[in-house]
Amino acid sequence: MKIKVKMLKKIKELLEKSEDEELLFDDRYSDIIKDKIKNKNKQFSSKNYSKKVFDENRIVIEKLKKFKNRSKKLNYFDELHITDKRIKELIEHKKSGGKVIGTFCNLVPEELIYAAGAVPVRLCSGCNHSISPAEEMFPRDSCSLIKSSFGFAVTDDHYMKLCDVIIMPATCDGKKKLGEILNDYKPVWMLDLPQNKEREISKKYWLSEIRILKKRIEKLTGNKINKSELKNAIELLHERYDVIRDFQEVRKSLSPVILGSDFFIVIQAAFFDDIKRWIENTRELIDDLNNNIENNLLVKDKNDLRLLLTGAPIILPNFKIPEMIEEFDAFIAIDETCAGSQFIYDPVVVEEWTLSEMLSAIAERYLMPSVCPCFIKSEDRIDKIMTLIEDFKVDAVIYHTLRLCLLFDVESMRVSSVLEENDIPFLHLNTDYSKEDLGQLRTRIEAFIEILHSKR
Repeated sequence: MKIKVKMLKKIKELLEKSEDEELLFDDRYSDIIKDKIKNKNKQFSSKNYSKKVFDENRIVIEKLKKFKNRSKKLNYFDELHITDKRIKELIEHKKSGGKVIGTFCNLVPEELIYAAGAVPVRLCSGCNHSISPAEEMFPRDSCSLIKSSFGFAVTDDHYMKLCDVIIMPATCDGKKKLGEILNDYKPVWMLDLPQNKEREISKKYWLSEIRILKKRIEKLTGNKINKSELKNAIELLHERYDVIRDFQEVRKSLSPVILGSDFFIVIQAAFFDDIKRWIENTRELIDDLNNNIENNLLVKDKNDLRLLLTGAPIILPNFKIPEMIEEFDAFIAIDETCAGSQFIYDPVVVEEWTLSEMLSAIAERYLMPSVCPCFIKSEDRIDKIMTLIEDFKVDAVIYHTLRLCLLFDVESMRVSSVLEENDIPFLHLNTDYSKEDLGQLRTRIEAFIEILHSKR
C-alpha cells in the first residue's frame, strides 16, 4: 500500500511540472533500478578504463607517426588523445563551479552550452574494451558505438564521469533507449527530432525543443543566456568553422600532405578540447601543411587513389578501416561522416542579432543542413556526396557501416545505386569494433584498390 501511495505521489508531481521543466524520464522506479545497477556493476568499479582508452589510442597514433613527412604540428592533437591533460582541466573547471555537459551526435547546439559558461564534451566512443561492461546491461545484438559509449557509464570513468548532464538527440531507436538507460547513471535530456525536416510544423517543433533546452541549460548552470553571451558563442563557433573550411581547402590539394586518419585525430580532439586552444593549434597545423605543399613534403604519393569515406562514424581508436586504406596506395582525401567533416559544418547564419532571431538561426542550422539518415529523406546526403566527389577529385567511395545499424545499412543501397549510375567505384564494408574481421577487411580493401589501379 505504501509503495502505491509513493508512486501516485510521484506521478502527480510529474504531471504538475511545466513543459520547460518536465523530466524526460520519470523516476517512479529509479530507487529499485539503481540498487540493481549498483550491485551488478561492482565488478567494473575498480578498473581504470581511461588508461585503456589512452593505450588503444597510442597504438593507433604510433602507426600514424611512421608516415614520412607527417606534420609535427599534429603532436599537440596526439597528446590530447593519449594523456589525461584535458580531464584534469575539466576537473578544475568543475571545482570552480563550472558545468560539463555531455553530448551525442552533431545535433546538439553547442552555442547554448558555451553561452551559459559550460563546456561541451562529445561522448560518442570508438573503444572496443568498454563494450564488455556495457553488455551487462545493454543487449549484445546492438550497435557497437552505443555499447561502447554506454560502457563508460557502467564503469563511471573517462569523460562520462565528469558530465553533470547528457544531451541525447533521438536520432535512432538505439539512441532513444541509450538515453533511457543512461538516465539511471546520469541525468539525460533527450532532444526529440522531427522525422521530416522540410515541413514548417517540424521546424516550429524543433525550435520549441531548442527553446526548452536553453531554459534547462540556464537552470543547470545558474547563468542566464542573454543576447550578448549568445552572440559571442555564435561568433566563437564561426571561428572554428572558418578554420575547418581552410583545412578542407588543404585537403583539396592534389599534393597529399595529411592523411584522412590524421584529419579524424584533429577533428575528434575538438570533441573535448578547449575550443580557443584547438582553433589556435589547428591554424598552426594548416600553416604547416600549406608549407609542406609548397615544399612537396607529401605523406602519400600523388598517384595514390583519392577516396571518399562515408557511412557510419569512424571514432578513435576504432580506426581499422582508415588504417587499412592508407597502408596501401590510397588515402582518404575527404570523408562524409558525423565524427569527421560533418562535425563542424555550416555556420549559424543570423540576420538580426536579437535573442529570438539567434535562437531561430541556431535551430535552423542544426536541422536543415544535417544529412543524418535519421530523417525520412536521403537525397540531400547523396547530393553532398556527389559534390564532394567532384570538389576533392575522388576516384572511388568506401561506405562503412556498423553491424546492426539499420539507418546507414539501408541507405548504402541508395547511395551505391546513384554512384553506379555515374560510374563511380563503390565498396561497402560492414563491420564492428572487434578485431576478428581484420584479415577479411584487409583482403577486400587491397583487392578493391588493386583493381582500381589496374584500370587507370
